[in-house]
Amino acid sequence: MLGNQEVETIDLPEPTPKDDLVVVKIISSAICGTEYTSYQGKNAIESNSGHEASGIIWETDNAKLVKKGDRVSIYPTIYYPCHSCPACLSGVWYHCYNPVTHQRYPGNHSQFVLVREDCCLPIPEYISFETGALIDDCLGTPYRAIKRLNVNENDTVLITGVGPIGVAAAMISKFVGARVIAVDLNDIRLEHVLQYNVENIINLKRENVRKRVQKLTDNRGVDVAIECSGMEEAQIQCLNTVKPGGRVAFLGIKSEKITISVLTHFILKEITVIGSWGMIPSEHPEIIELIRDGLPAEQMITHKFSIDDASKAFKAFFSGEAVKVLINPWE
Repeated sequence: MLGNQEVETIDLPEPTPKDDLVVVKIISSAICGTEYTSYQGKNAIESNSGHEASGIIWETDNAKLVKKGDRVSIYPTIYYPCHSCPACLSGVWYHCYNPVTHQRYPGNHSQFVLVREDCCLPIPEYISFETGALIDDCLGTPYRAIKRLNVNENDTVLITGVGPIGVAAAMISKFVGARVIAVDLNDIRLEHVLQYNVENIINLKRENVRKRVQKLTDNRGVDVAIECSGMEEAQIQCLNTVKPGGRVAFLGIKSEKITISVLTHFILKEITVIGSWGMIPSEHPEIIELIRDGLPAEQMITHKFSIDDASKAFKAFFSGEAVKVLINPWE
């Protein structure tokens, strides 16, 4: 990652397994919106920042949880969990009390990566590697929020921002039977989300979101709002458009400030608001079951590139012309 929207593909020595560190042959790696900072940054980053990937256990040393040939996706944590603190024992690895910092070598946008074996989660034969790369972050992040908010067929759900996380949120919300209203500035992505039977799309450049939502809900407001863009304006829209007693989840990572009224948004409306950060490993098989039952996850993938065309892959994704972009390093 060279910064200033420049990406270079280089040759490096293959990693060597050691103890519980295993080598995974990456078959498919997905670009995430959180890579925007390193892509746009002014300074070069020696390693790549990919964290959504799937592949095959290629080499092991003293591994006990996986074996050569296993099909896996890689849990997207920047820390290794201790597995002994209260958070880890409850299954929430990313709240580990004693996290161990690590640098995956050389990152998931590569042909091989060195990673601890407990971060390699199994994927069955009936799920493609391309879909497998989406399970633990792109699908897992909105899935966990939707599950925590108990979204169901009686709900109308507003989703602000239909990048990959928002598209996945719309897809999963529809899969559990909810009515969905999707909001964005990007017509390409708004048109894409219609294929999941989303009932209404709103381009906020052309429409007043609050007025349209009030009209669609007979002035009641939505039951659930899921914010996926990270933009302050969208965060406020979610708080303003959810009905009294409604539920809100903030997933988008961008804005560091939000101007809210505790009285107006929380006390008087008595809403439930959560922040949600990724998924936990126990939800990995639950998402696999959704895919087995027909969740059309692979439809999110609109562009695929070889590793030599990584620069084109990043450009396609961050220009907004793509929904989900994959780098398949062996093609």
